Amino acid sequence: MMSVLLALGLLATLLVLRPILAPARVTPQDTRRTELEEERELLLSNLGELQAQGADASALTREKVRLTQVLHELDALPPTPKAGQARPALPVAAATLLGTALLLGIGTVTFFPQWRNLGLSPAEQTQLESASRLPALANRARSSGQAADYLAWGDAAWDARQYRQAAEAYTQVLLSERDHPKAMRRVGYVLLGDAKMAENGLSFIARAAQLDPQAPEGQLLYGYALGTFGQYPQALEVLANYRKLAPDSSEADDLIVEYQAKVGGTVDGQLVYAQNCAGCHGRQGEGGTGPKLVGSPALRNETALRQIVLQGATGMPAFPQLEGKQLDALVQTLKGKEWQ
Repeated sequence: MMSVLLALGLLATLLVLRPILAPARVTPQDTRRTELEEERELLLSNLGELQAQGADASALTREKVRLTQVLHELDALPPTPKAGQARPALPVAAATLLGTALLLGIGTVTFFPQWRNLGLSPAEQTQLESASRLPALANRARSSGQAADYLAWGDAAWDARQYRQAAEAYTQVLLSERDHPKAMRRVGYVLLGDAKMAENGLSFIARAAQLDPQAPEGQLLYGYALGTFGQYPQALEVLANYRKLAPDSSEADDLIVEYQAKVGGTVDGQLVYAQNCAGCHGRQGEGGTGPKLVGSPALRNETALRQIVLQGATGMPAFPQLEGKQLDALVQTLKGKEWQ
């Protein structure tokens, strides 16, 4: 989007400068003036030669009459422009500059905010908007010292994925409200990234999940935190709670499949499909950018199906990372009755 705005700005600049930098325009009047000036010089030369040769009066009169006509026509033409000057440069440049300024002024409050978000997902739009508000929110929180202002700053920083800044803000919230679940679990998430503080991070997130067990984010972060400490069975139980609280979310799918494979249990093939295949083939195999799977004869040959998944096919990338239990679960799901 920034490249589009820069291109528009460059175009506007060129439109302003073009009339000023352009060479003088050749108009029909300019062409006619050149012709008349050349004829004038020729007539003057002819008159001089005729007078020197003592030509008869009729020849001299004819040349003088034509010279008079040429001089009158020259006088009727517009003044000759200065070298390198384009006559309409100033008015065109002024009009272009005024129009550009007007467009930028209107665009600042109407078009540009929308243009900026073109091509961005809702999550990316939220991230961008939150990042733009951070300086003002940080200044207000530090100025007022109020927990509500620190919470607003922390939420914006979290949405902008500025996690260190979020932790700074949420820490101030916890100094005022010791058991604030959101602030506690989000500070804990940041602490997980520090090897020396990771255990404290797990404790923070576990406490937050206990304080607010109905918060989907709390269950998601708690499941992730347990997994980072290798507590995969407990993590799967917590993530199962998350899926009950947020049945339409797929944020936990990757973790569930990974932890299922870690504990050696049954891997959910539907989740493997949702992670790797649904984006192209549709959530129910109905097709999308990739071909429809429902009723596909390729699903009947397990050996060929495994080869396609691992090595790819025409227009389909390979998924060599799907191996072992994940590949087995995916193949069995694809061969299941729901795809036939």
